[in-house]
Amino acid sequence: MDKLAAQTHQQVLYPSELVAGRQTGALRGAFTPQEALSRLLVGSDIEVTRTQEGVLVLRRAQPAPASPSTPPARDIDSSARSVPPESGRVGLESSSSSVDAAASAPELIAEVTVIGSLIRGVTDTPSPVLILDRTQIERSGYTTVAAALAALPQNFAGSVNEGLNNNGGERQGSNSHFGSGLNLRGLGSDATLVLVNGRRMGGAGSNAEFADISTIPTAAIERVELLLDGASALYGADAVGGVVNIILKKRFEGAETRLSSGIATAGEPSEFQFAQTFGRSWSGGGGLISYEYYQRDRLRSADREIARDADLRRLGGSDQRSNFAYPGNILRLDPVTGANAPYWAIPVDQDGTSLGPDDFTPGTVNLRNQRLGVDVLPHQERHSLYATARQALTERIELSGDVRYGRRKYEAASSTNTGLISVSRANPFFVSPNGAASHSIQYAFAELPNARAAGLAESLGISLGLDADLWGDWRAEVYGAYAREIGRSNNTGLLNTIAVGEALGLSPDRPDTPYSPALDGYFNPFTGRPANSDVVLGYIGGGYQKIRNRGVVRSLNIKADGSLLTLPAGSIKLALGAQHREEGFTRGGVNYTTSVAPIPLASVDVARKVDAGFAELRIPLFDEANRRSGMERLELSLAGRLERYSDFGWTGNPKVGALWSPVQGLLIRASYGRSFRAPALRELSDPASNSSSLLPSGAARIGTLIQSGGNPDLDPETADSYTVGFELAPRRLSGLRLGFNWFDIRFKDRIDRPVQANIQTALDDANVSTFVRRISPATNAADRALIAALLADPATRTVLGPPEAYGAIVDSRYVNTASLRVSGIDLSAAYEHAFGDDVVAISGAASHLYRYEQTVTPTSAPVDLVGIATYPLDWRARGTLDWRRGALGAGASVNYTSAYQDALGAPIDAMTTFDLQLRFQAPSGSPLAGLSATLNIRNLFDKRPPFYDNTSGVAYDTANGDPIGRFMSLQLTKAW
Repeated sequence: MDKLAAQTHQQVLYPSELVAGRQTGALRGAFTPQEALSRLLVGSDIEVTRTQEGVLVLRRAQPAPASPSTPPARDIDSSARSVPPESGRVGLESSSSSVDAAASAPELIAEVTVIGSLIRGVTDTPSPVLILDRTQIERSGYTTVAAALAALPQNFAGSVNEGLNNNGGERQGSNSHFGSGLNLRGLGSDATLVLVNGRRMGGAGSNAEFADISTIPTAAIERVELLLDGASALYGADAVGGVVNIILKKRFEGAETRLSSGIATAGEPSEFQFAQTFGRSWSGGGGLISYEYYQRDRLRSADREIARDADLRRLGGSDQRSNFAYPGNILRLDPVTGANAPYWAIPVDQDGTSLGPDDFTPGTVNLRNQRLGVDVLPHQERHSLYATARQALTERIELSGDVRYGRRKYEAASSTNTGLISVSRANPFFVSPNGAASHSIQYAFAELPNARAAGLAESLGISLGLDADLWGDWRAEVYGAYAREIGRSNNTGLLNTIAVGEALGLSPDRPDTPYSPALDGYFNPFTGRPANSDVVLGYIGGGYQKIRNRGVVRSLNIKADGSLLTLPAGSIKLALGAQHREEGFTRGGVNYTTSVAPIPLASVDVARKVDAGFAELRIPLFDEANRRSGMERLELSLAGRLERYSDFGWTGNPKVGALWSPVQGLLIRASYGRSFRAPALRELSDPASNSSSLLPSGAARIGTLIQSGGNPDLDPETADSYTVGFELAPRRLSGLRLGFNWFDIRFKDRIDRPVQANIQTALDDANVSTFVRRISPATNAADRALIAALLADPATRTVLGPPEAYGAIVDSRYVNTASLRVSGIDLSAAYEHAFGDDVVAISGAASHLYRYEQTVTPTSAPVDLVGIATYPLDWRARGTLDWRRGALGAGASVNYTSAYQDALGAPIDAMTTFDLQLRFQAPSGSPLAGLSATLNIRNLFDKRPPFYDNTSGVAYDTANGDPIGRFMSLQLTKAW
């Protein structure tokens, strides 16, 4: 049993007395896991069934009942065992072999807890669950678990992923360290709870509001469990869109070495991975340690046609190049509306020393390709380490612990520095097209190198716990956990606005700086070709910003579960427990972009305490023991959790569900639950800040002051989730499984910055008009006083010019304002069959959203955003055909995303790509025994994402498209 589990990467569950003293012969050939077990068990009174993906259950076969009142036995008792895939035992041998028993160290099934329930031994739940084992992850063709999970149809990549940052897709600005988060159902990465071995991760990013899974070692993963339903009643805050539990190996015997290397066939990026795992079991315990190194090169914009040039007319789109150009554009200000619009283009190909008013042509505009020199994807380098150990202290108590550490470095070229600069007659190169004393210029500092973003992310998780048998089948678990996420960013090559102002002559020669315009030279913004000296450029481009974020979660947890009483259908099971959790977030750093010397950033140091009590009850009403027509099985599930937060008070969340099997092979499930997301610590207490920008309004751009900051009066977000679905596994067609799930999530009181999500349309969007105030400082004294006071506020970081340069104030602070309703269906199918020595497996999964209805404010009209660029699509699907015969195997997959449209209604094509995999597994007993090789080709026909006329200047939807193209990799694995 153990060897079969190891070879097939399945969990095999069985009562220990069912196989005690039994033996079986060897089995050779190509079979599905279920068929192999069935052949091994031929002639016995044992049968095998698959309860869910990756889980096979053995039970004693019963004679066919004479009537529905005499059903076969079904229960798996408390002494059943789960054999992990890595256990390494050989054969179905007599249980009297003490050596093999010690090496196996099998778990009781009563110790196995599947996501979606806190009760041990539960193999299915009223909520839909998806399980990906290590084999499935490897066959996805992705090297990292983050990439493999991002490709799931139920996940939306348009929230937190490294491909958004430099390509106009990171709307909230929280992924400051190029991390990778999960976003089930498109509800937001902060609404998906991510666990590692059932433990919370620390908050990552600039807001500490998502779990960064980029540092988790793929080689150490046993499986990933996804609960596709709200589950705050079981797991607490953040489990709104669902829960992802990444299970790392706990048992391993021997050693395993893994090497992987790959490259995109169009050029960069290339990647390399090395992993080494050691494990050992001993009497009463065992342990393992796993190390992984990963490195991937950057992907430059120049390497991809869809990312190299913002003039998209060559691809059938618009010219998306920027007005912030080199040479620059002189603006003309409308004193009534406050609108600034480029009106005179600075002539090209001249040194800016001999221009006159007649050299400017009214109504002309320079444009610049803002994609020049930008990295689409950063260079990434990661080291990950995982270690775990367990030891039985007595017959009833076991001590276990694990440590997980990851360190990831990144580096990327950002865009060219741009800004709205003011220049006057104090600058010796000043020239005015209309005789004005000063002008504002939209300017790109193209003579400077692109700014660069570099830094590192560190992830640490530590857990130590005790498991204890109590009485009967009751068992308790007590553990403490600590998780920490640290992010350090170092952004260099930035403009220093003090230096720019001095070099332009806007301020007199400052005695507190080493620079003197009279001696070192003035900055000339009227050049049409590189002409400024290295001294001038080095002075104005020497700005930098260094930031350190730290998110911490500490918890003490206790849980017990077991049987309360026995009904005719089985035992009523109860799990109950309590948790004390402490969360903290700190931020600090140094800024050298607005001062004559580096100054500390406004620091953040906030914390909260959470105390929780929870319970879950499973009540079997009908099962084999008392089944009747239409009631093969009926089971109810009730759960609830009560939590008290030190910063905003109490919250309670219930969940109810049912499992009903009207006939054998058909299981119907339904659930309702209320979930919540607590305000992130930074959302509550982020310091106030103001920044300036030119936002579009019609054809003009308006000087706008944007207010940002936290809100201590925020309430939790809440969501009501409904699911109904079924699983069909006909006994007459062994190996076939069909699944359907409908879901409806109603998310309200969402914490959001409505303006920030669509900042480029904010001034003209009626849905966010509540947060926009138009002003006219030139004609209204009250408006002038208001904007002058805000500009003088120390919280204001950037200034466009005098008060008259502003025409709007936008409030982009956090508020409980939005609601979101998401509805859809999930479909799945799987079938495996052996044709002689050939085993063929077919599987498919699809997710369809038919509603993604967002209400930005309580008074605004709901807008359905499903199938709109940068939002979740109507359909995402993946299907796989796999074949294996002896040592050889091959697989082909098809990936599909449906057609959609941009915000203006322009169509965006559907996309279908194909993946290919070829595998070799050296036979046991051969000189290469233990060696396996896998060749992966993603996007076999090198199809690029469908064209999208993206205002950021790339020709694809960064939330729904992959710019890499065809990617080939080879992986070698050796078990020792």
